[in-house]
Amino acid sequence: MRCSTLLRVTLFLSLIIIALYQLRIALVAQTAYSNISPSKAIKKYQSKPRLLVEYGKEEILQGNHENAKEWLQKSLQANPVYIPAWLTLAELENDVGNPGRSLEILEYLDQLMQGVLRWRWEKAMLAYLLGREDMLKADLSWLLQQEYLSGQTRTKILNFAFFLWPEPAELVKEMGGENKTLLFLHAIREKNTAAATYLWPMTDFAQLDNNQVLQYINLLINSHQVDDAALIWKKYYPSDTLLYNGRFSFPLVKSGFGWRVWSQGLLDNEIDVEVLNQNVDKTALHIHFNGKENVHFRHIKQIVPLSSGQSFTLSGEIRSKNLTTDQRPFLEVIGRPSGEDCSMRFTTEMVEENQDWTPFALDFTVPDECSQGVEIRLRRLPSQKIDSLISGDLWLTHLSLENAPHNTLQ
Repeated sequence: MRCSTLLRVTLFLSLIIIALYQLRIALVAQTAYSNISPSKAIKKYQSKPRLLVEYGKEEILQGNHENAKEWLQKSLQANPVYIPAWLTLAELENDVGNPGRSLEILEYLDQLMQGVLRWRWEKAMLAYLLGREDMLKADLSWLLQQEYLSGQTRTKILNFAFFLWPEPAELVKEMGGENKTLLFLHAIREKNTAAATYLWPMTDFAQLDNNQVLQYINLLINSHQVDDAALIWKKYYPSDTLLYNGRFSFPLVKSGFGWRVWSQGLLDNEIDVEVLNQNVDKTALHIHFNGKENVHFRHIKQIVPLSSGQSFTLSGEIRSKNLTTDQRPFLEVIGRPSGEDCSMRFTTEMVEENQDWTPFALDFTVPDECSQGVEIRLRRLPSQKIDSLISGDLWLTHLSLENAPHNTLQ
């Protein structure tokens, strides 16, 4: 009841506000189109340049260009330096076939708006419309350097710049070296690998956080540039082992060449994944299955940039408690797609229903066709039995890769 009453009161107040706003507009219109002497209140409203510009825009939409000019001129009489009025007037003059007058207004605005952030994007679009590319470049470059520029406007500027200058070298030339880092970040957000790769050496790395570096690493991985991604990964996540964080002693990176925990396709409370201390010397990845789903589990993996044509051994320790169903977890090594026929799959045996810490080892060779590294995954296949909802616990630790001829991350 209280909620319904509040809704009715809110609706009533909204209607009053709308009515007052319409009355305000009507007063301005009545003054403009009649000979009645306006009251002090009407004079006050008529001196509002913003409202007068809105009337001008309405006339433009209806094709009444002369009436529109009158409204805009009234706005400028009220405030001779009201920039939206000048911008609208310049567009109108261009539309009615007076580009010379439009350019004159644009030149005036260029002087008037020195150091002015507001309406600068609109001025840049006017410069583009009138073919003043020099002014357009200067405005876009200047805008990108402004600390208080809104994120929405910054995105519009970057999208427009990438549209105008799709070649990375030209883009940097036109937008200026001081904007290289912003251009790089936009490139990785838009998954523009060519631009991001070109801009990476020029980027100010001090302005990047780890998440942004990981975005770039992931972009390279997904663009089949695993070797380049591995070189960058090594700088930010140094390790003397082929498999990163095999003892789970560091926080899970969940990206790049770290352990990825993928939640897509899982129901709420279907499984729990966490890192637990087993004792003073052992930290393990713990997976708890809640018995609510016949889960096709492939949600924990690590991409490893191993060299093709070489042999390796994956080893580690695994423990289980009260695991149910005929299908239980196992480890799997598969080749990553590389544009060739990379058919590689090696698996361990399924873990037992209950077992204490047990070592395992899996030998495999990376075929020549698998040039984009491998994925090491924890898997569980769906059960075809009636009793198919898996429950129980699994622990995994001390994972390592050995017998590599050299560290592929170097």
